[in-house]
Amino acid sequence: MDFSWLKKINDYVMKLFMIFIALIGTIMVVIVFTNVISRYVFHSTIAWAEELARFLFIWVTFVGAVLASDKSEHMRLDFIVDIFKGKIKKLIELAAYLIVIVLLGFLVHGSARYSMTQWDWESSALGVKHGMVYIIAPISFSVIAVQYFCKFVNAILHFMDQEEEERC
Repeated sequence: MDFSWLKKINDYVMKLFMIFIALIGTIMVVIVFTNVISRYVFHSTIAWAEELARFLFIWVTFVGAVLASDKSEHMRLDFIVDIFKGKIKKLIELAAYLIVIVLLGFLVHGSARYSMTQWDWESSALGVKHGMVYIIAPISFSVIAVQYFCKFVNAILHFMDQEEEERC
């Protein structure tokens, strides 16, 4: 099976996420820096700056988690997997992918429910619906779940390839 089209889509989305996170991070730094200068030089703060910086930080965190997942840079306990070799190791990796996908399903569901419960609550300084801020969590968890599903399918395909090579 050829899943190269899926990798191309993922690579394109990850480039968009990189641009998005760079933009949000830059805006966040400018806002915080401006507010610090305003506070210590002019003895006055920008009322909405802290709230916007906090909301942007939430988005940077979740988008960053997607990027880290794409590059397999999340911390994982692979010392158990490294004890084993061959087919056993591959089966443990497959089981780990399945466990992560199931846990991400719970996170998607829970974070979507939380976002919906916060939808009508407006922030004090910006008047932004908190649900709009927290909607990034289920979106990010969903993207990570798709990434892990692709890793799972890829691992199955390589597992089958390895079995065929061993039979020859």
